[in-house]
Amino acid sequence: MSPIIVGHRGVAGHYPENTQVSIQAAIDLGLKWVEIDVQPTKDNILVVCHDHTINRCSNGRGRVDAYTLEELRQFDFGGWFAPQFQGEPIFTLQELLELAAANNVGLNIEVKVDNHDVAEVASQLKQQLDKSPLTQDKIILSSFSHDIMRQLHQHCPGYKLGVLSERLRKKDWILLEEIGAFSCHLNFRWTAKRHVEKLKSSGYKVWCYTVNNPKRLKHLNHLDAIFSDYPERFI
Repeated sequence: MSPIIVGHRGVAGHYPENTQVSIQAAIDLGLKWVEIDVQPTKDNILVVCHDHTINRCSNGRGRVDAYTLEELRQFDFGGWFAPQFQGEPIFTLQELLELAAANNVGLNIEVKVDNHDVAEVASQLKQQLDKSPLTQDKIILSSFSHDIMRQLHQHCPGYKLGVLSERLRKKDWILLEEIGAFSCHLNFRWTAKRHVEKLKSSGYKVWCYTVNNPKRLKHLNHLDAIFSDYPERFI
């Protein structure tokens, strides 16, 4: 069975990552899952952004959590990628949930927290997801931070959890079991066939990132899903 193709930050190879236009491009390709990153603003609104600063992916500078949503909306999050995307605003989690639900697309939400209280963010996320039109089976919550994953486990019961790691380590195994994880998300460069087989035999789904060359997947054809900046190469 072929792995699920997950659009990485939408279709980040061709569109400004984590923006509405990038997510819409994934939808237009017919993808059933996309991966995005969320973090809180100064006024505690969850927005879709990978870095803790807006320097790389906008025409502004500074930390995401140093701005209110209204202030962040003054910046251009598309023009840095290409002129035709100029004026693309920052995307909120609420807007994303509505778009995903309307198109029956699943979301792998990577949770990023820096200065905010992790428990409060996890609790807020749960409340927002519960009220959203996107059903629980269409949502996977993940993070590289084991502290964040434990808080998600505590505050977001009923939602699938994916442990993120560069390479499979003993502490990842411990966390997978501790939080009853659904999946383990690994860097494909450091993932061997034996890792995949052991994880799957233990009941976990295995999703690997970020795979942009189909030829690199030959030894990992038993993966459940792959993340790609260029998902069209796998369709």
